[in-house]
Amino acid sequence: MNIIVTGGFGYIGSHICLELIRNSYTPIVIDISKDSRKINKLIFKLTGYKIKHYNFDLSKKNIDKIFQENKVEAIIHLAAFKYVNESVQYPLRYYRNNILSTINILESMNKFNVRNLIFSSSATVYGDSKNQPLKETESLNDINPYGATKIICEQIITDYLKSNTQFRCISLRYFNPIGADKSGKIKEFIKSNAQNIMPKLIECAKSNKTFQIFGNKFRTKDGTCIRDYIHVSDLALAHIESLKKIKKFKSHKFFNVGTNKGYTVLELIKTFEKVNNIKINYKFTKPRKGDSPICFANSTKVKKELKWKPKYNLDDMCKDSWNAEIN
Repeated sequence: MNIIVTGGFGYIGSHICLELIRNSYTPIVIDISKDSRKINKLIFKLTGYKIKHYNFDLSKKNIDKIFQENKVEAIIHLAAFKYVNESVQYPLRYYRNNILSTINILESMNKFNVRNLIFSSSATVYGDSKNQPLKETESLNDINPYGATKIICEQIITDYLKSNTQFRCISLRYFNPIGADKSGKIKEFIKSNAQNIMPKLIECAKSNKTFQIFGNKFRTKDGTCIRDYIHVSDLALAHIESLKKIKKFKSHKFFNVGTNKGYTVLELIKTFEKVNNIKINYKFTKPRKGDSPICFANSTKVKKELKWKPKYNLDDMCKDSWNAEIN
């Protein structure tokens, strides 16, 4: 069964592709990352399967070409600009890229009668809600352009579904994925301008740099932000369960994908130090624009309707992240 994965050679996408192959699906990747060839080779070493790859952007013409050349059962749409603080700096770039690509995908799906979509959404759609843990019924509120693009895309998909009753979509609202495949062979490639917390933490551990914690005066147990960290392999398996069950749903379904637990940034650092026997130097700096103080999931709905639950804890996430780096 052919499954298109946009952004399939990114950090989350590569782990999804691994799990697709392990569960007898055939991923077809659309990705323009310069690391695409490298990641495809790594996945081949782990699975013996070389993924068909299109080095395309998500224009309507390019997506049509892929549908013309392949019989496709579903799309997992991950490709998007994803950094909160960057979206504040370059909002138009985020709106243009994230929203237009989603519209192009929907138009091509309609043209070629592809009915099943798994959409990569985000916990940022809830803004800085005080109602924790967050339920899917919580009001949506954008506090940064990145979150706004996810809300808009979710609404576009909902409106399209109303016009095409054969179409099905599951939007997975990710919380904070970290960790790496247990093989230690697939990881998040660390770039010099890394903004996600685990790549920055690993960079500081390797180079003995000082890790910056953005804010220490939030109303939390130690003053640092609280987040729901989820192992990236657990997140990947949530997509597998979505593919298995999507045909049972007749509406746009929304699921939080988190662990139902919140950890502060300091708790994450202390856990990383403990399980990897590493000392992290850190300092506090001013909070970033667009960051909410507390954000963690109520994951009751995804456990009940998709029969999914996380297998890994924070120790596993920190240990597997470092293991993949030193491998």
